[in-house]
Amino acid sequence: MLSPRGRHYLTPLERAQLIARRNWLLLLVCFLAVPGAALVYSLAQTPEYTASASLLFTEKDASQVDPERAAATNLELVALDRVAARTADELPDIGRGATEIAANVAVSSTGESDLVKVEASDEDPEVAATIANEFARQFIAFRRDANRAKVLKEQELVEARLDELAPSEQDSPEAGALEDRRRDLAVTATLQTGEAQLVQPAAAPSSPSSPKTARNVALGILLGLVLGISLALLREQFDRRLKTVEEAEAMFGLSVLASVPQSRQIDGGGATLQGEEAEALRMLRANLRYFGADQELTSLLISSPASEDGKTMVAWNLALTDVHASKRVLYVEADLRRPTLAEHLDLQTETGLGLVLAGSLEPAEAVQRVRGVDVIPAGPLPPNPAELLDSQRMEELLAWASGEYDRVIVDTPPAAVVADALPLIQRVDRMLVVIRLGHTPRDAAEALREQLAHVDAPVIGIVVNGAAQKSDDRYYRAPVDGDSFTAMREKLDAAKQQQSRPSPPSPSA
Repeated sequence: MLSPRGRHYLTPLERAQLIARRNWLLLLVCFLAVPGAALVYSLAQTPEYTASASLLFTEKDASQVDPERAAATNLELVALDRVAARTADELPDIGRGATEIAANVAVSSTGESDLVKVEASDEDPEVAATIANEFARQFIAFRRDANRAKVLKEQELVEARLDELAPSEQDSPEAGALEDRRRDLAVTATLQTGEAQLVQPAAAPSSPSSPKTARNVALGILLGLVLGISLALLREQFDRRLKTVEEAEAMFGLSVLASVPQSRQIDGGGATLQGEEAEALRMLRANLRYFGADQELTSLLISSPASEDGKTMVAWNLALTDVHASKRVLYVEADLRRPTLAEHLDLQTETGLGLVLAGSLEPAEAVQRVRGVDVIPAGPLPPNPAELLDSQRMEELLAWASGEYDRVIVDTPPAAVVADALPLIQRVDRMLVVIRLGHTPRDAAEALREQLAHVDAPVIGIVVNGAAQKSDDRYYRAPVDGDSFTAMREKLDAAKQQQSRPSPPSPSA
């Protein structure tokens, strides 16, 4: 039975495993392609080397300077394009312009530290070290020249003030103070150092700093996983079809009684299966006997969540399998909306189930025999199929059929599409659900599960169409000489009959 309390849902881990199995190829492609692209990109890049030089700033009166502001100012000064231009002028032999040097030099500091790191990158490690050291020296020179120019400017102002004094004021205290200031400024201009020094010159690096192949590949692996998982989840969101046997079992909380391999015959309602497909139906019959051991299983309703799931093909081949086992079988085509069996089996459509339920025919009058199976086809389609299937005549037909046949197979429309099958569920011994992997919508399967749970449907199990082929198909395609078998059987039967006849009287008697 399928009840709300009996549902079996997938755990998040099981759900993730199912998604991974369904999308393993997509995950594998992303996992390999993205890191592979990162590797190819890294190998295609020209190696660059980075050399680093360190500058130490020394302020004259650190107590009067805001550390953070001073560090920010120093950083901006080092990064000035004018320093790059001076560096290019001093290194004409390396063939690097000011713009290229400015683009390949990075300046950084750590917090309030007085240290500034100058990093220069180039294809030649020696050139990278030369640029880093010269850039640092040119910054010191630039800052020294700027400070000296500032002092000299002040000195010029002092000298101009001295020149403005009258002859009578040349020996005044003011003149003496101005003269002392001028001499101090001259000494200060001479002693300017730029308040920075190169404390760690750059050395030519032994290994390239870019491309970072290992890092790029690692990021590619991470990005590939994220991309693969995202695409897989996106695919699951838009592709709402059941894909695996495990998902079908978890959806309904039922066992899979048979798995029919993927076959072009699934769409053929009256197609007779061969090989492994036929063996799957024999397995279904055996499982039905096992599950019905504690209760007589005469009438069996077969439905599906959606159209073209292959329910008619399963129902017909199950009927053939029962007939081959010497069972009397009645096939009732209860799909009064889109029946397909008559078309595939060339049945007469003038009579059928619709006329029986309308009271125009008796059930026995609508029966047609095909390959040993008694069939009541749908016949002319009535305007009110749901009402007819829910009628007293339908209940009487099933009761009559259960008394006349060993097996009654009722083929109904998709139960999640129309409600025709629902009234019949409680009138049969068991119900069988047929789904088709890669075709049955997950939403339709969920809707059918809810409907069956509400009516406490006696669902015995699931048949899965479109499953992966697991066994060697050559085993089922072994050559069979049917004529020889029949001839030998007739010969043995004749021999038995001959032995059972009484012997004729002798002439002497």
